Parts: sequence; structure tokens; C-alpha cells
Amino acid sequence: MATMQALLERDKERFLNNMAAAKSSAESVATVEEQLSRILSAYNEKEESERVRNTAVYLTEALTSNAGFLNCDGESTIWSKSQYRPGISKPKRSVWFGIFLFLGILALAGAGAELIYLTDSFPPSNEMIIGLAVAAAAAFFLFLSGIFSARKKEENKQELYAETIPDGEKTYHILLNSVLTMDRILEQVRNEELLEEKKALMEEKDRLKKEDVQLLSDLLESAYGEDNEYSKQIVSEIRFYLHRKNIDVVDYDGSNRTYFELMPSESAGTIRPALVIAGTVLRKGLAAGE
Repeated sequence: MATMQALLERDKERFLNNMAAAKSSAESVATVEEQLSRILSAYNEKEESERVRNTAVYLTEALTSNAGFLNCDGESTIWSKSQYRPGISKPKRSVWFGIFLFLGILALAGAGAELIYLTDSFPPSNEMIIGLAVAAAAAFFLFLSGIFSARKKEENKQELYAETIPDGEKTYHILLNSVLTMDRILEQVRNEELLEEKKALMEEKDRLKKEDVQLLSDLLESAYGEDNEYSKQIVSEIRFYLHRKNIDVVDYDGSNRTYFELMPSESAGTIRPALVIAGTVLRKGLAAGE
């Protein structure tokens, strides 16, 4: 019977192609969920044990519910040295910039001429004081023109969004490790079920009296020695009775020599069938062997 691992490996190429075609994390999650559903359907279609099938369903549901972790990316921030760093805007020159610049230059020229003309005047005359006042006014006008021409710094308003998509190959290997764990759990459940069945059969064996087993075995030996319809009917009824007790009536075929006591003979055949329960011999058969 195929394991979960074998089923996933058989679908590897298809799974990787679907992951490569996914355009978002949400589509990647849907791809993983669909693949797990495919594996579960193929596995349970061949599995005979109801307990193992139910366990496979529970494990697959648990793994499917965790597939959402592929879609839990946080916020991504992107920096660029040139395109997206804070920029400097260059607005158009204001009319007031031209006016104040002109007045400042004019006042500065007038103040210079006034001061040059009155350089030899001491103590300072009224004209010199006026020249200094005009120079101060020139400085003030130039300061105002500088304010109106200043560049404004502002951050770029553009926002960038980034979405990461899970890597298909990495996702496949994570999924493969998960189904390997599922296979180990399912194998353990299967072995526990077989152990319980064997234990129940052995309890059934203990309820059978040794005398009853010997009596039925002797009846089978007698019936095997006859070749008529009545003997065949006895063999069939005893087989059915023992089958209800989970006891197998085993004929000699050469590969099960450990179940029989062998008598030398030129031809092989069953003289008395062996009675076996869960692989344990209740009473050895008798056979003619080469």
C-alpha cells in the first residue's frame, strides 16, 4: 500500500508547477490545501483499516489548518538611495522676492554712495547717520528676499507595497517532512490495531478448551480420510465453526512446514489440517511430505 510520502513524491512535479503559478501567498496556501486533499483521497482509497483512515483524516485536517502560516507575512519596508529618499522641491520664485531684492540692491547702492561721500566727516553728520540707516534697510530687504527664495524640503509622498510569495521547492520539502511524520503515526496506529486484534484472538483461544480443539482436529482428520459428500460437508461445517472463532484451518502446501508433523511419503498431502489462530498453532497438523 502506498504511503503519504510516496503519494506526495509522485505528485511533486504537478505541485511545484502549481506553486510556481501562484501569484500570491493566498494562492500558495490554496495549492497546499488542494495537494493535501489529493493525497488523503488517494491514501484512504487503498487503506482497509477504518481506524487508520480516520487518523489520516485528522492528521491531514491538522496540517491543512496550519497551511495558513504561508500567508502570514508582515509589513515590508523598501529603501532606495536615490529614487525614494526625501527630496528637495524647487518652487517658482515669488513676485515679492523680486521686489525686495530690487529694493535691497537700490538701498545698498545708495548707502554706499552716501558713506563714501561722507567718509572724511568727523564727528558723524546727520547725512552719515542717514547712510547707515539706508544700509540697514538694504540688509533687511535682502533678508526678506532670501526668505521668499528659500527651498522647501519635503518627503516623497509615494508609498510602496511588497508581497512575498512562498518558495515552491522549500514548501515541498516542508510538506514532505510533515507527511513523513504522518506516515510514522499511521504505521503506529496500524500496529496497535493489529496488536489489539491479536490480543482478542488469543483471548478467544484461551476460552477454547483443549479437549474441544483436539476433538475438532480428530474429526477433521477422519473426514480428510474419506472421499464422499458427507465427509466434505463435515469439513465445511467445522471450517465455518472455527472461522467464527477466528481459527484458521490450514492445509499443507510445502511452505508452512512449521505447522505440521511430517511423515515420509513419495507424494505430499494433508492428512490432518493444522489449527492456527493469529499465527499461533493450536494443534499441529499431520502431512505426508517428500
